[in-house]
Amino acid sequence: MSDPTTEPQAPVAVFKKRGAKGKANLRKRPATPPPANSDDSDYSSSEDESGQRVKRCKKTATVTASSKDVVTGKKDLSATVYSADRNVPITSTNDATKHSNWYDEDSKDELSAKNLLGSARTTAKDSQPDGTYRGLANQTTFIQKNPDAPNRAKGPIKAPTNIRTITVMDFKPDICKDYKKTGHCGFGDSCIYLHDRTDVKQGWQLDKEWEEVTKGKKNLGGTIVASANRDKKEQVPEDEAEIAMLEKIPFACIICEESYREPVVTRCGHYFCEPCALKRYRKDPTCAACGAGTNGVFNSAKKLKKLLEKKREREEKKKKKAEEEANEEQ
Repeated sequence: MSDPTTEPQAPVAVFKKRGAKGKANLRKRPATPPPANSDDSDYSSSEDESGQRVKRCKKTATVTASSKDVVTGKKDLSATVYSADRNVPITSTNDATKHSNWYDEDSKDELSAKNLLGSARTTAKDSQPDGTYRGLANQTTFIQKNPDAPNRAKGPIKAPTNIRTITVMDFKPDICKDYKKTGHCGFGDSCIYLHDRTDVKQGWQLDKEWEEVTKGKKNLGGTIVASANRDKKEQVPEDEAEIAMLEKIPFACIICEESYREPVVTRCGHYFCEPCALKRYRKDPTCAACGAGTNGVFNSAKKLKKLLEKKREREEKKKKKAEEEANEEQ
């Protein structure tokens, strides 16, 4: 029988040490749900088997989101739309195609006709003449002056509607030098340069000559279309063959490009200076104008002087006739 006076022995605490295998089989603690009010209807609380309190969210089929939140969400995702102000009417200015005869009375632009040319009319004075003489300085004038007249020279000039100007400046007139110096060109009609022997002058020279010719003359009768004056000598028509022959004769030797010295003519009818023809014949026996064989035959051109004088007279007559026609038009 045990002694009732003896005290029971206290139990000994033993701590079990787990190995690596036991640690691998441990269950991890689930994530803590977000805090919420305990009286919220969306959450329900229950106890797990291990005695832990778990709070779960209620799963319902109905969606209780407000339409206001949905609309604001769509607006945040869509792009910003800008709308034009339709209260102001659209006006056509036509600034790119404006002309000088367009007048904008109400325009305040610096390039408007009102600012460039000034106001067409001055404001009328309120004071009416009462018959009192106030001197010459205060005399009433009925001529309406433009107060902005000095400003007309300033600013851009708009394009006129009744004038279209085109300026062509030919700095390189392609004129055949051989034809201009001698009156003959070996290329003939196939020459790419202009066959012209007229004197090229500047514009101021032409204007000066025109002023000297027309000085003190007036256009009284206009252009004469027909005249009944029988006293005038009838113009004798020139022979076309003679005209063609004179035009073919150069007024200078085509070899030395100077006036003829002891002129000679070849069998083909071309004229040269005798020294030039003989000097060329030593190197080339052909004609310098057409390339035909000369056979060393150079005849003396006795009629060349008369032909050149006749050609010079004909050119002077043509020039004089042109001046008379110009004076008659004035």
